[in-house]
Order: sequence, then structure tokens, then C-alpha cells
Amino acid sequence: MFAEVKAMLTFVNGDEYDEKIAREINACAVDLTKTAEIILPGDVKITVTRTPATTSEPESVTITDESDIDDDYVFAVFATWCDMRLGNPPNYDNLLAAYKTMKGNMRLSKEYTTFGGAEE
Repeated sequence: MFAEVKAMLTFVNGDEYDEKIAREINACAVDLTKTAEIILPGDVKITVTRTPATTSEPESVTITDESDIDDDYVFAVFATWCDMRLGNPPNYDNLLAAYKTMKGNMRLSKEYTTFGGAEE
């Protein structure tokens, strides 16, 4: 999931934003599941491990992704969230509107909720 979402972020080159992207993916999962009552088609399990600098090695950050989601729409929702939350995007309002629309679509879909008779 981390790699798929990161690949959708056009402003990201290299590993500079990896820790922030991982944190935002986790925050988006909470927003969708706790505040919007969306049931994701799998689990988001992304952890960040910081290794302190030593005299011979600089500090490093390792991202471990054990997520099992394989849904392009979900990736797009998470990427929109990350685009909106990282840095100071000049199109923040458009990204926020897009995220709200996508989240609303998920809430109305039997694929991502138990509303309307969908099975758990």
C-alpha cells in the first residue's frame, strides 16, 4: 500500500517524505474507519522505525508495510489525502473537495460499508 500511494504522489522524489507519507496513510485510515465508518477491504499496517545516528552511520528511517489492501480506489483516496496534507499545496481546497467526495462515495458503496444490507 505504501509503495502504491507514494507512486501516485507526483511531487515526491526519493525517500525524503517517506516517514510523513507513512504517518499520513495511517491518519487517513483512522479518518475513514473511525469518523466515516468505512470498512476498508483489508488492513493498513505501516510502521516507521527510526535508527539513531552513530559515529559511522547517519540516522535512518525504515518503512515496513504489511498492509494487505489491493484496491486502486482506496489507493487513490489515500493519495489524495497525502497530497492534501503534505506541504502547503496551492490546490488544497480542490484536494479537500476531492477527498470528501471520494470518502462520501465510499460511504455510499456497499463495497466499503455494511449499510444497505451488505454483508460483513
